[in-house]
Amino acid sequence: MKKIMAVAVVTVFAIAGFGCKPAGKYGDLKEYLNDVIKANEDYISSLEKSNSAKEVAEAITELGNKMEKLSKKGEDIEKKYPELKTMDKKNPPKELKEEFEKLEQMAQKLLTVSMKMMKYMMDPEVMKASQEMAKKMGKSGVVK
Repeated sequence: MKKIMAVAVVTVFAIAGFGCKPAGKYGDLKEYLNDVIKANEDYISSLEKSNSAKEVAEAITELGNKMEKLSKKGEDIEKKYPELKTMDKKNPPKELKEEFEKLEQMAQKLLTVSMKMMKYMMDPEVMKASQEMAKKMGKSGVVK
């Protein structure tokens, strides 16, 4: 009886675990892209709420920190899927279509909210945060 209960518990956890992560050929890539999308959506939201150079600098720093944390995963993804470098971003595999559409929508939102940020771009704090983020993203394997 204990053995049957143990198998049942393991089965329930296995099924629950499979439900938490995207499956399929690109399951890990989808998960990574969703992490990148979430980090950028948080960034956009922070920029929209920003009313000072300090708040803009904080938003930039936060995005840089999040992207730096994703960098190892990004490097692994690039090694695993070398076709990403030549993939037609307008016509991705059907398994990735939703994520690429979200990335495109996010890019449009980012352009819009960046206009608000422009008035703070010459602020020393914002410039420093932008340079630090560029360094972090430059050394990361973040899919662009």
